[in-house]
Amino acid sequence: MNQLRNYIATLFLFAVITNAYPQWNNSSLLCDKKYNEIAFLTTHNAFNSAQDNFKFPNQNYSITRQLVDGVRALMIDVYDVDGIPTVYHGKSFLGKQPLSKNLNEIYDFLIHNPNEVVTIIFECNVSANQIHSELDKSDLLTMAYTKNDSDEWPTLQAMIDSGKRLMVFTDKKDASSSQKWYHYIWKYAVETSFEVTNTDNFTTDFNRGNATNDLFILNHFVVNATIGTGIRTKAEIVNSKTFLTNRFEKCMSEKAKSPNFVTVDFYDLGNCMSAVNQLNGIQDSVPETVDLNAKPLLYPNPVSSKSTVEMPKAARPPFDFAIQTLNGQYITSFKREWETTFSIEKKSIQKGIYLLNIIDVNCRGFALKIVVL
Repeated sequence: MNQLRNYIATLFLFAVITNAYPQWNNSSLLCDKKYNEIAFLTTHNAFNSAQDNFKFPNQNYSITRQLVDGVRALMIDVYDVDGIPTVYHGKSFLGKQPLSKNLNEIYDFLIHNPNEVVTIIFECNVSANQIHSELDKSDLLTMAYTKNDSDEWPTLQAMIDSGKRLMVFTDKKDASSSQKWYHYIWKYAVETSFEVTNTDNFTTDFNRGNATNDLFILNHFVVNATIGTGIRTKAEIVNSKTFLTNRFEKCMSEKAKSPNFVTVDFYDLGNCMSAVNQLNGIQDSVPETVDLNAKPLLYPNPVSSKSTVEMPKAARPPFDFAIQTLNGQYITSFKREWETTFSIEKKSIQKGIYLLNIIDVNCRGFALKIVVL
């Protein structure tokens, strides 16, 4: 089903994926650790992003961008709107979209990054059967891991090897006996307060869940006292590496617990990923020096049958592509995720001069002139 969505555009173009896949968050050191021994950068109301045109967002960027940037756990609120599982925060008129859009983004990330593990934590106002149906339609259900009571937590490598790379939690206890992959979060986790309204009010006091549970959700965001929405200026303060690591140390000293889900608003502000890396005992990767002015390569051009496009190192997949005439008429537009080198075929495109427009995950645009013979 998902493949059909991805390949509709092959009436015009055919792409060949050639990129190499990283280890988990670019660090093989975590693969041999158990799931409950790892800290995951987690986004609060992950769906509620400015990029997806939500009013009063908790995040700046889409779920795809979050995952590319290293987020590995997503908090998602789901409601029933006319029988359709729909995500929104508080009131639907502030922005909403079908849950299926978020699940398709997660699927595409996982299918193109086979050494990655992702967690979903649902705040759920729909039934387990509805979630089951949506995961099935998005092709994620076959990736869902089941934690049996008698089992220890798996290592990330075990999850990768088994193909069960999606952990699903919910705050609604209504799973059937055949839905053991749908884990009731408060059976496994304890959390801190999610109603902090000032940067000075964070504590290590537990809220929901039992203190002896294996997993620890550290809610680390400041919300508006009136409407409960995220605050960018506060996020930039509390997401700093110093602020975060001080709170990690306080959790250890006062509760003897290290966070598993470091849950933040506006994850891109501050140094969240660096703080989580330090908590996991791994070093930040050194950014590669790249030429920010480098352009994609297209060869041969003119295109008589097939040509190759190579994206520069500064461009980050996934990419959005569109082909249009020089006067702006779109010939075709489509999303071709994750490849950095791909081939295009003439197929049914008529002779002429066109523009191939490419936008990367950072919304950086590139344009190539194509001559089709």
